[in-house]
Amino acid sequence: MNRRDFLKNALTFAVLSPFARLHAQTGLASGKSSEAISGNLLFTNVELYDGTGKPPFMADVAVKEDKIVAIAPTGTYNKTGCTVIDGGGKALVPGFIDVHTHSDSAVYRIPGADSKIMQGVTTDISGNCGTSFYLASAKNAKDELKSAYGNFAAYLDLVEKASPAVNVAHLCGHNSLRIHVMGYENRRPTPDEMRRMKELLADALKNGAVGFSSGLYYLPGRFAETQEVKELASLLKGTGKPYTTHMRSESDELLEALAEAIEIARAGDNNLEISHFKTAGEKNWGKLDQAFAMIDEARRSGMNIVADRYPYVYSSTSLRQIVPEPYNKVNTSALCGRLKKDADYRAELLEALRTRATRDMNRVIVVSAPVKEHRPYLAKSLVEIGKMMGGISPEEAAVRLLASGRCPSAAFGSMNEDNMNRILANPYVVCCSDSSIGSKNNNSGHPRMFGSFPRFFRIASKHCSYAEVIRRMTSLPAAKFNISGRGVIAPGYFADLVLLDLNNYDSKADFAKVNCPPTGVNAVYVNGKLAYSSNPEAKTFRAGHVLRIK
Repeated sequence: MNRRDFLKNALTFAVLSPFARLHAQTGLASGKSSEAISGNLLFTNVELYDGTGKPPFMADVAVKEDKIVAIAPTGTYNKTGCTVIDGGGKALVPGFIDVHTHSDSAVYRIPGADSKIMQGVTTDISGNCGTSFYLASAKNAKDELKSAYGNFAAYLDLVEKASPAVNVAHLCGHNSLRIHVMGYENRRPTPDEMRRMKELLADALKNGAVGFSSGLYYLPGRFAETQEVKELASLLKGTGKPYTTHMRSESDELLEALAEAIEIARAGDNNLEISHFKTAGEKNWGKLDQAFAMIDEARRSGMNIVADRYPYVYSSTSLRQIVPEPYNKVNTSALCGRLKKDADYRAELLEALRTRATRDMNRVIVVSAPVKEHRPYLAKSLVEIGKMMGGISPEEAAVRLLASGRCPSAAFGSMNEDNMNRILANPYVVCCSDSSIGSKNNNSGHPRMFGSFPRFFRIASKHCSYAEVIRRMTSLPAAKFNISGRGVIAPGYFADLVLLDLNNYDSKADFAKVNCPPTGVNAVYVNGKLAYSSNPEAKTFRAGHVLRIK
């Protein structure tokens, strides 16, 4: 199905009632029953949420191979010759789409995609925040991914070879383009360097990248001037593909960064995705209305803007983000390496943290353990870790962790609950995890890894209908990223389906038990194959597709 047909179908669904829409899909006349159906799966007695935002209705849904082939009122179809899944009145919804992930290498190394599939996520979009593994970290990979260094098509081929449980799409990241061509140089690119970055981006877009991402908050993206990013984004013109951005600031210069993001998107295809939209830092919490107004004005002017957000007030990134200037201009490897070897440098950083750090150390929580000595500190704040280290200050604890030579990740509690709720209530805000794929056996990281989608559903449904929240987890992100044939339950669409007990769909994960699976997920199907079941004895399959968006 091409993009034009996808949008045409979406418009049809938007204007028809559920019953009229059902007949448009199936061609059934009112009152017919016991129709023979050609399919290998028949979902019956399900409350169908089709992903368009329209009210649900009780239905039968027939699947043949990887596609939905028919929909009709419950009891319509003859069950002979089909494997019947009786939903028992539970909801059947399209598979959820995680638009903001960092699964680039994890989807190859953890193809079972436990943390995604357990939530009902069937499509994962990685390459966010300007980071594309194949352009940078693959150079030093210890596995087959090394062979894909600098080659987008080869990277996708390797992911396809791994047979992931979920569908996978990938953005091309600006930071990684810069690292590949310029390293961590704090300067403008030369004409030849810009030409090379544009060639790499054009190649990725040609070979199926779903868009272009930036992480102007991080190194080396923060070294880039707006014009550099605009010139690269111009390659998006006419593609329908978005510019997605972790903006230059989500705190003190939030509004200026938002204006820059809109300017860059205008240089592209007038299509913007704001990554993990937030107001960080208490003094910035009052800026939300101004940010909303800027987005509304850009949307009125014709810009296609969607924002994504994970449903937590703790962000998570490298602990190195705690360091003030000028240390924040040194890349992580160099910073940690020097701290490990140089006592004077450690003392200088400690003094800078004591006098200039603005973080609440009680709300900085260590969430990964890259060296085994860090494991006792998982899910502990820097204040708690300082006490565990013999009663030292949290600032000194941070320096010691960084000086281990390997930088842990941390969660930073700088956001406001009310603002988060207002953001999640917004009709153009979609769900994301901002997380890599996680294994069910790994209990490190942020609870958003296993809990984002049920938490988003629970919070957002306080402000709008279940059907509307499901639209923002399915068809809206599919349309944003031009993923045709997914995000809606309709004949001809791929059978990415989730059987849910919506009233009990909730997250149980927290910082102490990150890998706790959600409740309420009965079964997840990807391309017509059972990918997850609440029954541990059920046979599951890895049937995800690599999505190349041309």
